[in-house]
Amino acid sequence: MPDSALLKQHVHRTYPTVMRGMGVFLFDTEGRRYLDGSGGAMTASIGHGVEEIAGAMYVQLSTVAFTYRTQFTNQPAEDLARRLTALAPGDLNWAFFVSSGSEATEFAMRAAIAYWREIGHPEKSKILGRQLSYHGMTLGALSMSGHAARRPDYGSLLHPFPVGPPAYAYRYARPAESEDAYAERAAAEFEAAVVAQDPSTVAAIILEPIVGAAGGVLVPPAGYLARMREACDRLDILLIFDEVITGMGRTGEWFASTGEGVVPDLLCIGKGLSAGYSPVAAVLMRDRIVEAISMGSGVAPFGHTFSGNPVGTAACLAVLDFMEAQDVLDNARARGAQLEAGLRELASKHPFMADVRGRGLLWGFEFVVDPRTREAPAPRHNAASVFVDECFKWGLIVYPAGIAPLNNAVVLCPPLTITAEEVDLLLYLLSQSLGAMSAKDFLALP
Repeated sequence: MPDSALLKQHVHRTYPTVMRGMGVFLFDTEGRRYLDGSGGAMTASIGHGVEEIAGAMYVQLSTVAFTYRTQFTNQPAEDLARRLTALAPGDLNWAFFVSSGSEATEFAMRAAIAYWREIGHPEKSKILGRQLSYHGMTLGALSMSGHAARRPDYGSLLHPFPVGPPAYAYRYARPAESEDAYAERAAAEFEAAVVAQDPSTVAAIILEPIVGAAGGVLVPPAGYLARMREACDRLDILLIFDEVITGMGRTGEWFASTGEGVVPDLLCIGKGLSAGYSPVAAVLMRDRIVEAISMGSGVAPFGHTFSGNPVGTAACLAVLDFMEAQDVLDNARARGAQLEAGLRELASKHPFMADVRGRGLLWGFEFVVDPRTREAPAPRHNAASVFVDECFKWGLIVYPAGIAPLNNAVVLCPPLTITAEEVDLLLYLLSQSLGAMSAKDFLALP
């Protein structure tokens, strides 16, 4: 018999066993300390071991742990829906709760299709995305994703939905092209791809305001999201924003999309919503989506067993309370500026570290073989994964991202509560890891 019956992501790898977490640090059973520079998978947004969250969950567990949404509502879910819709822009006045980001994007997909069916357009059933995107690992979510590394496992079970090019200035902006000109061209190219699919059959397009796992924090040019909103209105298509990573304060604002004053028709959040303390995600919807359902069948798209459970929603309420009491968004902006400055200084010393990009406390960069040609490492080098392993040796957790051979990227996404001293430590550990990688000259291997 094997020592463990638990199937790991990499079957032959030996993983350390985590013992406890406190603030931005995790500790294993061997006494090693790790600075959680990625919040796990961009999730632990207020750090580990926050007693206020554990206390709120205990109180709710002691009262009622589970109710089913077709039989009861519950007060934590009602309160959380009010809190979130009050934070959201425009008339995103309705919330539906699920258990993961994948479930959230799938619910948004089904809600968009349901909307058109309710108002007499059942032919509008396609959900189009971008060729460099990631919306989750369930079949519907992955069908909307342009993630070449994760789609092959499912073969013909997936729909070939992604059609639009990414907004990715480092790779696709033309020489001397202004930010505004690139924003206009990138949006126009996406619109052309949608038109080629016949807008009369398209229910919605789905976008990450900042591309996370598929691109390594690809920030679009200013004006791009607003242009996509205008195109959707003109083509009579709904707009879905996937803010599972970028929402709930990650960029220094509650939602990354509010910087341009853009209101989507459906907005997906997760990860930082519960800060990792419970599996909870949500979809926020504009009035017209729910009004169409109310005036039609009167039945919302179905959720899942644990949708809106009282313990999870109580945890999310406690996270919101903590964030507001501790001025976490202000800290995210200040520490984000400090992290950006440090990353740019490191990039000036390591030529293979290219295109530092991000906002708030969500930052990424990618590896290149030659900064002049911007050539990405060959897929066999797996530069990002090798670097992640090197960081782990130094006690720093970072997240591999990007899709080879286009890019090989790393994401830094520490808890929004990180202090100035801890950012300095993160940068020191990152510098040591970059130095070790440079010494190995891994990018020049045959």
